Amino acid sequence: MESTAGQPVAIDEAFSRTRITLAVLIAGSIVTYLSRFGHEPLGASEAFSAWAAAKPSLRAIIAIPVLYDPGKQLLYYIALHYYTGIFGASEMALRSLSLLFAIGSIGLVYIAGRDLFDAETGVAAVAIWCFNPLAMIFAYRARGYAMLLFMALAQLIAMWRVRERPSAGRALWCGLLGAALLFTHMSGILLLGVEGGMLLRDLLRGRSTSYPWIAMVVTAVLFAPYLPIAMTQSHQLVSGHWLDWIGTRHYSIAERAAAALLAAVLGVAMVFGPRIENARAEPLRWIAAWSLLPLIGLLAGSVVMRPMFTPRYVLPSFAGLAILTADILALWSTKLRNLAAAGFAIAFIMMMPYTHVASEPWPALVSAIDAAKSPAQPIFFETGFVAHGAAGKVPNGGFPFGYYSIPFNYYFHGPNPRVTIPGHDPAAARAIIERDVGEAGGGWLVSWKEGEVKPELPDARQFRIKTFASQPELAIYRIVPITSAH
Repeated sequence: MESTAGQPVAIDEAFSRTRITLAVLIAGSIVTYLSRFGHEPLGASEAFSAWAAAKPSLRAIIAIPVLYDPGKQLLYYIALHYYTGIFGASEMALRSLSLLFAIGSIGLVYIAGRDLFDAETGVAAVAIWCFNPLAMIFAYRARGYAMLLFMALAQLIAMWRVRERPSAGRALWCGLLGAALLFTHMSGILLLGVEGGMLLRDLLRGRSTSYPWIAMVVTAVLFAPYLPIAMTQSHQLVSGHWLDWIGTRHYSIAERAAAALLAAVLGVAMVFGPRIENARAEPLRWIAAWSLLPLIGLLAGSVVMRPMFTPRYVLPSFAGLAILTADILALWSTKLRNLAAAGFAIAFIMMMPYTHVASEPWPALVSAIDAAKSPAQPIFFETGFVAHGAAGKVPNGGFPFGYYSIPFNYYFHGPNPRVTIPGHDPAAARAIIERDVGEAGGGWLVSWKEGEVKPELPDARQFRIKTFASQPELAIYRIVPITSAH
């Protein structure tokens, strides 16, 4: 009788420990995130978010992905538009929206781990995830990736619940979240594709109900009006954006075939392979497929077509890996899981001093231009998408005002002329720079060409060129005629 009577007490104590541990982790995360939340200058992509949010209407915001930012962050720009309308557009205000989504995602990691497995696994997953460098970096960036993480986890939880406890209300909610995920970032289609494959597995094994499929249909119907824009984006991706920072790379036909075959085999095995767990709902297979298949797909696509893998596109997968890791460790021992989760948290905390994104020098440039006291001297910006190698010589309609003019104008409001030069034509760009700098007695070039900018720079025999700043994909030069240099 004592053991029977004592069992509820033990369960209650374990539940209390779980809640206390979760509360400590979340509180510690919030304190840590806020302590590292500073006033660093906006990066170019963050300034782009501010520029997009400042558009006067939803119609103008909706046009942005078609013209300048294919496949990305439409819902985030809309949310940021209204958010900054309340809190302003300072660096901290812009970034605080991402911070809120990042903190909210910690709670969703716990809920996902609890719903798929149990509360202890959810807490362990939080410990593995909350101090992860990826989680923290994107919590401080005024970009939509923290929102992507939040929406992806919310949609996963909703899909799991409608699958386990089917109802029309849950199906509608899951469908709404699926559409929100796609409108946040088109990379969400990878996650929805995995879920579709897993639902097909359910169907083939006689487990399927109609409600998860209804959720998928709701998502498709809600996203359908955006399809014409998505089609336009697909052309923009190929002709412009995919020729930018991710560059080009060539593999042999055999290497491409091997990568495609390996990815296909892994995908089929993960979705349609034999049962590997006792639980009828197969939560381990679900979270493994949801976490790993998008990574595999982008890595294979990087070999078969062109480089397309970047951690921010698959940020939800890394959060899913935290849940997957917590459960796999528990298969050996719950004590091992708990110790390992604590080890992950401690290791990530120790890495914090080395986890940062380099600041871009816009305020320093503004100070230098103000100090020059030459309001007639122009600042030059290259048009087109940020591109390198042969891709940089392909004319395109990207950023006709110059990509780097956006962060520059966020900080500088002086009268100096902003002059655009053709990013794909170094000879024409050089002629414009030489002419305008010669007439004004000086100028500044802001370039994304890094080591490829030399053909664009004026004749060193006639102009003095000083490197003001040099970072990956950003170089700033002070240019003055030798006759007026001092």
